[in-house]
Amino acid sequence: MKIAYYTETYLPNKDGVVTSILTFKRALEDMGHEIYIFAAGDRKTKRENRDPKVFYYTSTPFKPYPMYRIALFPFTSQTKVKELGIQLIHSHGMATMGLAAVEAAKANKLPLISTFHTLVTQATHYISNSKVVKDMMERFAWRYLEWYYKQCDAVVTPSVVIKEMLEERGLTGIYVIPTGIDTKKLNPNNDGSFMKKEWGMEKNRVILNVGRLVLEKNLDVLIKSSLLVLEEFSDARFVIVGEGPALDYYKKLVSKTGVGKWFYFINQVIPLDRMPLVYAAADVFVIPSKFETQGIVVQEAMAAGKPVVGADYLALKEIIREGYNGYKFNADDPEECAEKIIKALKKGGEMKENARKSAEEFSDENCAMKMAKLYEKMVL
Repeated sequence: MKIAYYTETYLPNKDGVVTSILTFKRALEDMGHEIYIFAAGDRKTKRENRDPKVFYYTSTPFKPYPMYRIALFPFTSQTKVKELGIQLIHSHGMATMGLAAVEAAKANKLPLISTFHTLVTQATHYISNSKVVKDMMERFAWRYLEWYYKQCDAVVTPSVVIKEMLEERGLTGIYVIPTGIDTKKLNPNNDGSFMKKEWGMEKNRVILNVGRLVLEKNLDVLIKSSLLVLEEFSDARFVIVGEGPALDYYKKLVSKTGVGKWFYFINQVIPLDRMPLVYAAADVFVIPSKFETQGIVVQEAMAAGKPVVGADYLALKEIIREGYNGYKFNADDPEECAEKIIKALKKGGEMKENARKSAEEFSDENCAMKMAKLYEKMVL
């Protein structure tokens, strides 16, 4: 089957949406499907692109978050869709590339699927810090999302909790299909000693967080909890892997809290083939985010056999099973976060096998099979 993916974010960006697209693309192509990417891009990405199945459209940066771009004239893509003989369109965004997906599907009378990746209603602080404006923008965002997803023949959510949230808004035709992970490369047998040596932490307990550095990831709670963790485990070190506009904010907070020498920020995109070693170096994975529609990094950490300490919020409360593969805490409570990190450091080894079992449900092959079945259902 020939499938077109429409997205606001793609390589060289590295975020959850790009990870999802690449994971499904690889697994579906292994099954014999052809995936074409229609993405917002800049002059450099358009000039350097050598992939005949990737089409970048002129765009401008979204000022509050420059890593994301808004495509300016993507609607000509419907002609390319016809030329390629595309059979189904799958949108991974809801801005102008998402609208272009709607138009291309209508113009070519093709089924349209869209994945709900991002809870944009919780990111209104990028527009304004005013509570009045944020509340107004949240209401507007929900109205727009409701309208947009009603244009689709099917909506994919990566977790049950997001499906239920959309159903409460009157949306139907929703399928839960999480993004898969490579459970072969991510496994408990990987040796993390190389990374610990590289970080200068051979004799330390490593508490790891991986993800975009944005305010909605709620790292304030982890930073504030670190004081209590260090009282119990003076050898603990906190490794934060990721890029994003809140890097300076979090670095200043670490300094202000007085824990600067215990935090190590890796502000770069680590090659995918090295990420299994990063997870292997951790003793505990911590994620205080209030923004996870799935939490791919949680499943990756579990695949590596690591206990996860996470906020009892959205998709995380669905994935983390208290005392089985990790621990949950109130997303706004640094003390409870510290308590659960300490507990995981003491008992994490007992949860290694359970964490791995939890992750195996999300293998990339299993998730791609579910997506392929949905595609087949839509084109019949």
